[in-house]
Amino acid sequence: MSNETRSVPPAAPAGRRLPVRRGLSFAALGATAFAGLTALSWITNSHDTVRIEERIDRVEIDVSSGRVEIVGSSSGETRLDFSVKSGWSRDGGIDHAVVGRTLQVTGGCDSGMILGIWCESDVTITVPSSAVVTADASAGTLVVSGLSGDTALESDAGSITVTDQRGALTAHSDAGSVTVTGLDTEVAKVTSSAGAVSVAAVSAPRSLDAESSAGSVHVSVPSGVAYDVETDSAVGREVVAVETRSGAQHEIRAFSSAGEVSVVPGPGSDG
Repeated sequence: MSNETRSVPPAAPAGRRLPVRRGLSFAALGATAFAGLTALSWITNSHDTVRIEERIDRVEIDVSSGRVEIVGSSSGETRLDFSVKSGWSRDGGIDHAVVGRTLQVTGGCDSGMILGIWCESDVTITVPSSAVVTADASAGTLVVSGLSGDTALESDAGSITVTDQRGALTAHSDAGSVTVTGLDTEVAKVTSSAGAVSVAAVSAPRSLDAESSAGSVHVSVPSGVAYDVETDSAVGREVVAVETRSGAQHEIRAFSSAGEVSVVPGPGSDG
């Protein structure tokens, strides 16, 4: 039998760690440091409720980041419930002022050193349902329900959700979806530059525009009435399943540059 000679890696000098162990050590230190930083990131965390005693007919909202919820109150109550978390890199806050019968709400997070990290400014605003509302969320979501006054909503980088809207509605998102359910108004314009648009009406609108530059468009309306419908999709199929008649008093315009377009009877409708 022949003798085999195998090379054996030289042993590491005494007191010297192998590179793989050093790498693991650095990774562990990094993970520990990040965990500690995260644990300490919330320097302040505040919750508060502010009741507005003055009569409010108009609400103007400009919140740069976070979740903004607007709730219509049939009792005429006006109240702000907000939660603000500020971190070591960014400060958040919500401010309000009453000018005449107008409530102005502003706030969000400052630019800080690291955008989008360790800062939240969320607010729920209860307002008289009949108030005229304008809301702009630069980098957050808008959730709106139960309003009967004229309503204009805009988000630069977030979704918009609207339920039980009884006043004229304009809603637009530059980079998010827009979803409207329980729509009970004569005039509505719902659009998105980069997201899906969905509108479900419980009464036949006199004028409804639904449009997306980069997403599908879905509209559902009650049956039993005729609609003057105009649809167009640059890339996608078009489905119209409601009764149509040119010149009808109820008009629907549904367009998409990059998605399917459909106009169909709503749940519970015949047809």
